[in-house]
Amino acid sequence: MMREVIIVKYLIRVASAVLLSLCFSHMAGAAQTAATAASPGGMFQDVVARVNDKPVSGRDLEMVIRRELAAMGSPEWRDLRVEYRSELIYAGVTSLINSRLLYEKAVASGAKATAEEVEAEVQSLAKNYSSDAEMNAALARQFLDRNSLKQRLEQDLTVAKHLNSLTQAITVAPEEISKYYAENPEMFAHPDLVRASHILLLSETSPELDAQVKERAEGLLARAKKGDDFAVLAKENSVDSTASQGGDIGYVAKDVLDPDFADTVFSMTKGEVRLIKSRHGYHVIKLTDKKLEGVAALDDIREDLTTHLKQEKAQAELANLIMQLQKDAKIEILISPGE
Repeated sequence: MMREVIIVKYLIRVASAVLLSLCFSHMAGAAQTAATAASPGGMFQDVVARVNDKPVSGRDLEMVIRRELAAMGSPEWRDLRVEYRSELIYAGVTSLINSRLLYEKAVASGAKATAEEVEAEVQSLAKNYSSDAEMNAALARQFLDRNSLKQRLEQDLTVAKHLNSLTQAITVAPEEISKYYAENPEMFAHPDLVRASHILLLSETSPELDAQVKERAEGLLARAKKGDDFAVLAKENSVDSTASQGGDIGYVAKDVLDPDFADTVFSMTKGEVRLIKSRHGYHVIKLTDKKLEGVAALDDIREDLTTHLKQEKAQAELANLIMQLQKDAKIEILISPGE
């Protein structure tokens, strides 16, 4: 479920960016700048907007903005250019309003997430941390605690349910795929590519131990050359993240690989197996395919292109939905960008 939530957040962000200019003019027309001061210790006043008479808090806006600033090294708010502060406020208020509208729409449609679903997501997140204290510290860095996390998850899961029900019906016809491919050849051009699988054994600082690692790598090389299933060997022996995929690194260009690895694999012939040592350790490499510079065949990228076109349609539907929700809603902006 978290994958769907991540996708929904991405779509909301994209739609918000597309709609910002429209929202700004809408907000300006509806703005009723409040004279209230910021809450004690806060950046903004208690209520920065109302959506259908329900408040959007200044604290929520502050958290949205602080998360943005944290990604930049947490610069002081007062040190930012006035224009940039205005952009952050506009984007933050827009995001909060859009999220609120989508949540209300989702609840009205009956897509509300259950307490059990929320708790399951909390437990799934908790597995990434060694202790409750570590998780709490991570949440604090995002200006969250357990309770606010659950609230956000409930809202995100609810919106995800609703949007998933809307986007599941999206289809892409074969002729749409063919037309897009024919009209955008530059998108599918690629340099020389190789596809390889590898088994990585980490080298050791001790010469004696490193010799043992090398001997083990040579044994795996011999087994691969003899015809043992390379994918099985990788799953059972490799310490690289590709082990679960049988060591397959997919199609890659030379400039994205470690130089030692790249020089070797691009000089190999299809089906060849070699052993090399890089700065990471010992690699048993099997070259599975080569593609010369050119344009990817439609059949090779059809699945990815279909996904791309579905996402484009989903973004367009979400943008239209948000615009309609804004049109039907009562929105009051109680903060000016100058603040």
